Amino acid sequence: MRRFVLAAVAAAFLQAPLFAAGLVKQSIDTTDAMATLENFDRGFYTPQVLHLKPSGGMPIEKPSGKLLHLRAEISEFSSNAWLSIDTTGGKRDTVRGVSQDLTEDALNVLQQTFDNIRDFGGRVIVRICYDPWYNGRSNVTPAHEWVLKHVKQLAPVLSKNTDVIVALEMGMHGAYGEMHSDTSITYDRVAEAVNMMLRNTPPELKILTRTGNYSAKVLGFDNWGVDFHIDGEKFAEIAKAKGDTMYRVGMFNDGYLGTQYDYGTWGADCNTSICREEGVAWLEKYGINTPYGGEALTTASGYEVINTPEFLAYEGFRTHTSYLNVQWNNNLIDSWKKTPFKQKDFDYDPARVDSLSGFKYINDHLGYRFVLRESWITDTVGADGIFKAKLRIQNVGFGNLTHKVKASLVVNGTQQVGMLDTLAYIYYEVPLPDSIDFMKVHSRKIEIKGADTVMTFDGNNEVLIEAKLGSLKNQSPEDWTGIPLEVYLKVCNDDPVKECIHFANDETRNRISNGVFIGKVVFDESVKSSIPRSLSTRDIQKQNAPFVQRARNSVIIRDGEKRYKLNGAKLK
Repeated sequence: MRRFVLAAVAAAFLQAPLFAAGLVKQSIDTTDAMATLENFDRGFYTPQVLHLKPSGGMPIEKPSGKLLHLRAEISEFSSNAWLSIDTTGGKRDTVRGVSQDLTEDALNVLQQTFDNIRDFGGRVIVRICYDPWYNGRSNVTPAHEWVLKHVKQLAPVLSKNTDVIVALEMGMHGAYGEMHSDTSITYDRVAEAVNMMLRNTPPELKILTRTGNYSAKVLGFDNWGVDFHIDGEKFAEIAKAKGDTMYRVGMFNDGYLGTQYDYGTWGADCNTSICREEGVAWLEKYGINTPYGGEALTTASGYEVINTPEFLAYEGFRTHTSYLNVQWNNNLIDSWKKTPFKQKDFDYDPARVDSLSGFKYINDHLGYRFVLRESWITDTVGADGIFKAKLRIQNVGFGNLTHKVKASLVVNGTQQVGMLDTLAYIYYEVPLPDSIDFMKVHSRKIEIKGADTVMTFDGNNEVLIEAKLGSLKNQSPEDWTGIPLEVYLKVCNDDPVKECIHFANDETRNRISNGVFIGKVVFDESVKSSIPRSLSTRDIQKQNAPFVQRARNSVIIRDGEKRYKLNGAKLK
């Protein structure tokens, strides 16, 4: 009988892929539960204005949401910014700011605001400008020399708080800090200010400009219509010279989806400006770990309607869209909430729920969204404590992680001991090496190739893990030999605020452990490692390149006899 059992096991492994030899496939829930997850660095944000004064002012004591858009304004430090108009007594006196250095009190209030956001467990997208209370006033930017001084004075505070800053939207110029409505703005001045900020802050701080043209100028492009093509020689030359800075500079879009040009964000004349396709292709490749988002708008009269959840279900993956304003445009947001999502996107199938709104689809897919699709792990850990796993994790979100995180394994279990059946409990955590990098657990990749739209990667990532779980004798006085113990994967940001990423799998135990359940293991110190060969600890991305047919906005993926829509919906 024993010989028969061993033969059956051997046969089962022969049917498994070679990389799973010696590992046991786990019975886990591999579906996306379609829950809205409060993961950091992504999602719909709420805006709040911070008015900084020479005397300091009042910091934001309580952020209005876990993802805050901090609109810090320094209008009192610009002689061009008028703060108020006094019309009493028949007079009309205008009160303006004064161009001067940022005071220590003002910088302390900014720092206190960051501290309060950190204590709240939140994250922040920062924009700083001279528009008083963000009311859209024009010609408020001070002389360029003062802008550069203020950039250098702001840089140390921003550098100190990269743990809570998702991105810096490089305002500083124009109404709302959006680099318009100011006659003093030039591409050269914006580029000089942004490059000064880049030089004076660490690589962890991602810096975004308002349009692709501004970002191109920052990176060293002049003839955008000719040179800003990611496959061109000039682009390759500049990318080589800039190195990692190419992946640090992005853009924010406060005209998102309002027209096919995003209200002037993208050019209409591709010979002199960066048009949508060139800009999207740039974001797709170089913004892979850089936040992108802004404010989506209603469609201007006479323009193409693209502000639909279905359009975002295509382009959002290319731009890695990670954040949007939940309050603006409120009419568009309300329409998304009332409109059913009409497509199927992997597990997001309207047939699974009574009402799947477009808003919920977008909300759940902004940024990254990890689903554990398959788990093969060591079934027995021997005297050497070696544990190995091969996981298939699909990132179904629009984007990817934009900051480094730490991964670890958690071993957890209970047993009854003693004559009174006392319940013994074990729980300990094993850090994983930095080579387990979840910034590389990429979402799907979509490319335009001539008349075809090609999905070259479907978001499935294979992650191989090797760790030493050690001896349980060092963790508990009880004997845990042969008792099945649960193993979890935890992916968390660094202290002092240790927040962990929620996977989309529906497991009650996941919420308890702050990790995702990957299977069960038993310890038996009478044996050595249960795996005869070594697996390298690195991420391997599965690449698929099926043939894709496109007719206007309809995309069909052909894989042999199977036919799918671009979002993963199977066609009959």
